[in-house]
Amino acid sequence: MARFSQDMLCTIDRGGRFLQVNEASNLILGYEGRELRGRHFSEFVHPEDLPRTAEIIAEVMGGSTHNNLEIRLVHRDGQVRYSLWGGAWSAEDGAIYAIGRDVTELKISRIKLEESEQRYRALFEHNQDVLFLENSKGVVIDVNHSFCEAFGIPRQEAINTRVPSFLPATMAAQSEEGFQEAMAGRTMRRTLEFSSERGKEKVFDVLKSPLTVNGEIIGVQTIAKDITANVRSYETIKRQASKLSTIFESITDAFLMVKPDWVLTYLNCEAEKLLSLDRETALGKSLLEIFPEETGGEFHAQYLYALETGRAVDFTASLRRLNLWLRVKAFPSTEGLSVYFEDVTEQEKAKLELEKLALVASKTSNGVMITDNEGRIEWVNDGFTKLTGFALQEAVGVKPDFLMRGRNTDENTIGRIYGRLGQPDPYREEILICDRWGGEKWLELDVTPVLDGTGVAVRQIRIQTDITERKKAQKELEKLSLVASNTTNGVIITDRERVIEWVNDGFTKLYGYNLEEAVGKGPSELLHSPRTDKGIFSAQEARLLGGEPISFEVLNLRKGGEEVWVSVEISPVFDHTGELSRYVEVQTDITALKRSEQEQARLAGDLYRQNSDLQQFTYMVSHNLRAPVANALGLAELLAGTGRDSDRFAPTLSFLGQSVRKLDEVLRDMNTVLSIRDRRGNLEREDVDIREVIVQAQSTLKGEMALAGGRVDIGVAEGLRVKASKAYLFSIFYNLLSNAIKYRSGERTLSVQIKCLQSADRGTIIHFSDNGSGFDMKKAKGSAFRLYQRFHTAKEGRGMGLYLVKAHVEAMGGQVKVTSRVGIGTRFLVFFPPN
Repeated sequence: MARFSQDMLCTIDRGGRFLQVNEASNLILGYEGRELRGRHFSEFVHPEDLPRTAEIIAEVMGGSTHNNLEIRLVHRDGQVRYSLWGGAWSAEDGAIYAIGRDVTELKISRIKLEESEQRYRALFEHNQDVLFLENSKGVVIDVNHSFCEAFGIPRQEAINTRVPSFLPATMAAQSEEGFQEAMAGRTMRRTLEFSSERGKEKVFDVLKSPLTVNGEIIGVQTIAKDITANVRSYETIKRQASKLSTIFESITDAFLMVKPDWVLTYLNCEAEKLLSLDRETALGKSLLEIFPEETGGEFHAQYLYALETGRAVDFTASLRRLNLWLRVKAFPSTEGLSVYFEDVTEQEKAKLELEKLALVASKTSNGVMITDNEGRIEWVNDGFTKLTGFALQEAVGVKPDFLMRGRNTDENTIGRIYGRLGQPDPYREEILICDRWGGEKWLELDVTPVLDGTGVAVRQIRIQTDITERKKAQKELEKLSLVASNTTNGVIITDRERVIEWVNDGFTKLYGYNLEEAVGKGPSELLHSPRTDKGIFSAQEARLLGGEPISFEVLNLRKGGEEVWVSVEISPVFDHTGELSRYVEVQTDITALKRSEQEQARLAGDLYRQNSDLQQFTYMVSHNLRAPVANALGLAELLAGTGRDSDRFAPTLSFLGQSVRKLDEVLRDMNTVLSIRDRRGNLEREDVDIREVIVQAQSTLKGEMALAGGRVDIGVAEGLRVKASKAYLFSIFYNLLSNAIKYRSGERTLSVQIKCLQSADRGTIIHFSDNGSGFDMKKAKGSAFRLYQRFHTAKEGRGMGLYLVKAHVEAMGGQVKVTSRVGIGTRFLVFFPPN
């Protein structure tokens, strides 16, 4: 029980040192029990509690028993922890048996509760509003100072009495009703009038609400706010407003009043109608709240000026929400603004139309003409003359179609324009015209009707924009699209930012994306895969931006995820000003060609390797096989003529055996070379633990390494794997370790370092180095891995080890490199591509 108790159980000797402590000490003090044994209790008691604690421990040793002793302890992390202790002296054991419990959270909660109670009491006692509390039986249990002042009753008299006892009968009934409502769980709010003992009439805004503890209503809280001054002020204002209302309602202009804080206090019927307001909902609201869009506008600025300067203002401005123009007169006073206004919308619209017309006529570079309700020209600007060649004197009184009709002008377009004469809505048309010099031009017409006061169109303003070049570009694009839509290649048209505007059916067949899916995206965003070489385009991008066409081959990705090789040709397109406007990109599927090239490259590689193997084989036959065969043949002929009793028979037979064994070695080497060649391409691979294979190779050569006195440091993380043949990987490490032992330096202890780095994109790199005798790289001339190549003739060997290392690495798709210095050592780097 002591082991699993959350309380700290301990024994303390006469000297105040801990004898036994359970593991709860870790929770309370942050120390394990074994750390406390033998240490004095004073090390863990708060300095301020130490004298009292020492005194009580002395009393306990004297036979007294103490319980619920609160002591502050110091935790291992320096924090103060509150605890309750109890203990008793055992004379038999000569020790105090004590038990302590951590009450820090409880102590903090109590402190917070006390602070909260003090804050609540201060708010309750000093609140300007009348506050009192009743229990569930309606008996007053607490009142504040404002209560005593309001009712003229001392606190002692109010407590333990019922509220109706110090209220008038009518008010007492309403209070009792509110009490019952609150006890039923509902909040009650109402206004009550009260006559004090001094004869003063007071009005209170009373709020009664239930007091709830753990879901149970235990009483009622009442808050009564004295609103007498507000009520009396309101009554006075109401009487004055009634008198003024009669006056203001008789005014024919719209009229309203606002306070300095923009609150609307009055508006007459005319203002209510003109501003589309409801008097009942609008009064009491801020004018800026009713018309928030006018904040900082003309109305706001003018009213603010009147309030700040005390001067009347007279101005005309547009009320945007209602589309009204108002003539406003505002008169400031200490109570705010008195505002008179009238609707002048029609006058202002006519004025604005004239201003717009003057502005258009004088400033625009486009052609402008004004026609009457029958379509005859009344006026043209200089832009019209520059555009068409016709001057004002030639155009006035003539209909535009008679003036500018050409051989190719569309009669249907002319008919639509005449058909819209007299209609109030603006519209837009495109029309081909003939200018004064016989040249054809495309014009875009923006037609705006001018309306009279009744809403009838009396004339038209026609703004002409020359779109001839745009039309030509559209024609060119249509031709280009027609050509592109009938080719089997994928065609993309992009804007100057390389965003797709159009693709043809060939593109859809090539990639699977239709026009809607492609438009708005960049070709690279849509088509590139993680394996796409983005540098191919980047290398030529500057030329393309400079206006030159470019071409390249790139690996892209179809919608379905399949890779496709394409030949890409991108040509820039320029507008009539010579500015680059878009690009045309033609893509041809060359996947089959690329696969053919890759297959040819693979076959060439196989052929190169086979030639290399053939050279090695020829070398072995011509150099290593020929000598033992010739020796064996010569010795066999010699034995044929030598008797068994001859002194030469036994030596000759021994030499013959050596030649045959040498021949067997060469044949086994040939078999090894041929087996590696035959297994290339269909070599079975698996996930091989690199460190495990190194350890296996090291164990095989454990005796030789011990005799050499060498050391192998393996800096390869456990679990690091590579896709490889386990047997080949073993052979690589075995041969490298065997060579390190065989060709070690006699001047120092052999040290071999093996490290490995691996990444998803770069693959696996194995670093193998030794501090052996090394060899001369210049003399080796790249033949370090050649079959039967030897650099240390004084050492026994056949020159087969490094050849096997290279052959096995390359059979698994890897590469091996070597660097060496005489007297320093040799380093091998083995590379395996990513899985």
